[in-house]
Amino acid sequence: MAPNDVAVDELFSPGTVEDPYSYYQDLRRHDPVHEIAGTCTFVVTRMDLVHEVVADPGTYSSAASAYLHLGDWPAPALRPPMTDMPDDVAGSAVATTDPPDHGRQRKVVTRRLSTANIQAMEPDVRTLADLALRDVGPDGRFDWMSQLAEPLPMVVVARILGLPDELAPALKKQGYAMVERVSGFVPEDRIQPLEDEGVNGLTPVIEAYLQAKDGATAYENGLIGIVKQAVDDGEIDDLEAFGILSVIIAAGGESTTSLIGTAARLLAEDEGLQNTLRSEPTRIATFVEEALRVDPPFRGHYRVTTRDVQLGDTQLPAGSHLLLAWPAANRDEAVYDAPDEVRLDRPRARNHVGFGWGIHLCVGAPLARMEAKVAIETLLARTTRIRLDTDRLPLRYHPSLLVRRLESLPLLLDLA
Repeated sequence: MAPNDVAVDELFSPGTVEDPYSYYQDLRRHDPVHEIAGTCTFVVTRMDLVHEVVADPGTYSSAASAYLHLGDWPAPALRPPMTDMPDDVAGSAVATTDPPDHGRQRKVVTRRLSTANIQAMEPDVRTLADLALRDVGPDGRFDWMSQLAEPLPMVVVARILGLPDELAPALKKQGYAMVERVSGFVPEDRIQPLEDEGVNGLTPVIEAYLQAKDGATAYENGLIGIVKQAVDDGEIDDLEAFGILSVIIAAGGESTTSLIGTAARLLAEDEGLQNTLRSEPTRIATFVEEALRVDPPFRGHYRVTTRDVQLGDTQLPAGSHLLLAWPAANRDEAVYDAPDEVRLDRPRARNHVGFGWGIHLCVGAPLARMEAKVAIETLLARTTRIRLDTDRLPLRYHPSLLVRRLESLPLLLDLA
């Protein structure tokens, strides 16, 4: 751990957690490969440098087995994702593997997240969104996060796994515990409870997987059945199967929830944008891309250098950790005109890293896009006006170096 007199980087400040964009802008312009003192960890903020890293998995490995942590320590340092977790376990999940293992695992996941399967789920997602919006209070009050953005994606995750909808709240609790555990801000007395929740919360999934291994056919059309069959066929092993299922629970819910929350916030803050999208609903898909660009669901993902290498003007020793700051790259002035603005006429709308880039482009990105588009379509169709509930401000984000999720989004809805 760093000495007590080491200044804590602004990355960890509450103000940066709430609004990191001026911090990112300063780094992009003056220190695009910025070292967090005492940690051998570097925050990468420029789009060209992010692309350079992601394009070279041989030099910049995704098998990073430690994360920046401050918590109640006097200064930040690196910490493993679970206490005493072996490196081979930390690097066994699809999100933290390199070629050729990554491609082998990803191929298994895409059997459940194919384009045809996602299209087939859209009517059910539309029904879920419509049902949630029937709970708007008589005064028009509606907490978008707790009433729609959080529960809807987790029901979808349960169905993808092949589990009943009733397990969605438990899956959300488990996934959120694991994401919070690596957020960088957890005090010591909360570490073990989060790890316990992360392990114990997987019990229904593990039980279902073991039942599938014993011949139960109830899960054969879900991802649980698919990974079980892949193990039987020798494509992956049991550890990799559990890693895949864990990532789908944590990232599958987190990414979509955060995106749906951001999109609704942008609408609530811009009545003109609402009106444009109501009159031209075919532009909602483009709006979702701009929401992904201007304020993406993940604040960053890690890489670790396998050799000494120079990135930009910075020399990185082997074993350096990099935090790829997707939101910073997405507002790079060298790439985008008026990068802080939502523009529905922006050329090449998907030219961003809101879901990562390269071989680790989020495997669930098409599903998240569909869910967000349907949620916003439903919200706009059922309302004539969307406002922030000023009695319940200010808005707050969960303190995290990895995710960008609103704690709540209190809205006032004028129903159509």
